Amino acid sequence: MDEDMLRCVTEQGFAARTLPLPLYVRAHAEVLVPAADAGERLDLRAADIPLLDVAVAADRRGALRQLVERAAVLRIIRSGRGSLRDSDGDSRAHARDGSPPAVGAGDSHDEAVARAIYQELARRRAESGIEKGTLITGRDQADEPEGVALRGVDGRIDCYLLGETAGVPAVGAVLRLDRLERPLCAVVCDLWERRGVERAVQAVLREFVVTTLPRREDTDRAPFPYGDFHDVVAVGETDFETLTPRPPQDETGELRDRLRLHGHRASVRVLGPADRTALVACRLEPTAKAEPSTESEPAKRPTADTEDDWRPRDVVALGLRAPRQLSLTYERDDVRIGRVYHENSKMRTAYGTLPVVDIAEMSPPARRLLGQAYRDFGHARRQYPMRPAGEPRLLTLDQVVRRRRSWAAMGDGELTRAELAHLLTLSYGTTGAAVAGQDLRLPLRATPSAGGLYSSDLFVLVDRVTGVEPGLYYFHPGKRLLQLVDDERTLAEVAQYTGYRERAGEAAAMVVYVGAFRRNQWKYRERGYRTVLLDCGHLAQSVVTTATSLGLVAHPMIAFVDDYFNAYVGVDGVDDAVLYLTLLGPRRTGDEAA
Repeated sequence: MDEDMLRCVTEQGFAARTLPLPLYVRAHAEVLVPAADAGERLDLRAADIPLLDVAVAADRRGALRQLVERAAVLRIIRSGRGSLRDSDGDSRAHARDGSPPAVGAGDSHDEAVARAIYQELARRRAESGIEKGTLITGRDQADEPEGVALRGVDGRIDCYLLGETAGVPAVGAVLRLDRLERPLCAVVCDLWERRGVERAVQAVLREFVVTTLPRREDTDRAPFPYGDFHDVVAVGETDFETLTPRPPQDETGELRDRLRLHGHRASVRVLGPADRTALVACRLEPTAKAEPSTESEPAKRPTADTEDDWRPRDVVALGLRAPRQLSLTYERDDVRIGRVYHENSKMRTAYGTLPVVDIAEMSPPARRLLGQAYRDFGHARRQYPMRPAGEPRLLTLDQVVRRRRSWAAMGDGELTRAELAHLLTLSYGTTGAAVAGQDLRLPLRATPSAGGLYSSDLFVLVDRVTGVEPGLYYFHPGKRLLQLVDDERTLAEVAQYTGYRERAGEAAAMVVYVGAFRRNQWKYRERGYRTVLLDCGHLAQSVVTTATSLGLVAHPMIAFVDDYFNAYVGVDGVDDAVLYLTLLGPRRTGDEAA
């Protein structure tokens, strides 16, 4: 079914590509790009890819559906002549205010018409001015509809009922983050209010994603399909459970009846074939309230003499550039064997030629990208600097080698924040720099990595560390920070999903190693899976050796339930996956020989 949506995008002269999102955004994003940028190819120039639009939804199909709609709108905007012809033969391309008609895509004609009407009503509601609404309570942001949410950030998403437009409920979402200059807002209309909440959250997350992308200076921003407003003040509350539980049985018929009662009717034009994804353009026209409901006859697809009206010329772009990592991607078939191998290496039960890559021939932006091998949870509610003062007291290498034992007895005390800081910085901190080309120095770390790409990320589940509240944190090696990812589960709960529950429960902290395959496989293809595992092994050994030199116990562990840990960290288990664990704890007093 996804292929039908994707084909509908390409038939309109565009292409869709998946947009990697920060881990704290729990959603799926697709971007609309020119057809020339369709292929996921290795591009050593790190060339700019123009983004024509961005779609955010709970899954890929939902995001592609939005791109189908936006592709059609962009064509209409650029042509300026694509008309809607109603049952009286009257032809209109745009509303009096110059805005293009709303476009809807769906599995059926009725579904597409309903989506188009909802979008047109949302635009009108936003333009009418929004000042107040009824706050929707009883919703846990960590359990948003269809898994779409922000988590672990210093802010929140509030949803409101904003009254009705032409008899159809309007739902608004407001995203407030301390580090944003102003709230981000979106409004949608939907007869099914609970679905409206879901769509509003997706829409405001789309706005948030747009703010994170680099902007081009030579283009204007395309119209926002869900409307826009500045903020909303709550004048009352209503529980989420009291909202409309399901859509009407005849949703399109109910919509037309409500429009008629409020003096409107829908003029519809069919843009896409009905045998696959239905695609329609819709414009609401005024009519007498007493006038009986008349359904417009769908117009035929553009004929040869009008086809030029719908040709995708130089479309109005969103005014954004794709993040650089879209230039360092690959065809999925290039890593198919590695993906199959990884899936079959989970706790249930290829080799390829290497491309010739000369880093010296890469552009400075591309080479600089290679030195930014880390994530960033910059909106985390809690962050702890990992820059300890003074030099640690370390055992000699001879003592470390002789003393290291995975099963050494752990004490029930705490680790100190200084010990954790020394452990993280000595095992994965920057220790020098290398020259790449003639104009760039790339940071080097204490642990070796294939190609210097550093395909592993360190997360730390803290339970007993002085000065650090319990929770799952990401270690940012560039900023030397612990950034909060999740604080809903304890180490004792997580230990139940390991092969040694009692042993894991003794630990004061747990290091979680995540392989970021995309950082590596653009260069090494199938052999990249092997190098990611090697990178992880090198890093784990550095953690174990450093922990032992600090007088701590470090117990590496491969026995864990993959899918549980992937979901806990927030990765998909395919492009990014949890590979390894290490338990950390203080050494039991008097246990020197273990």
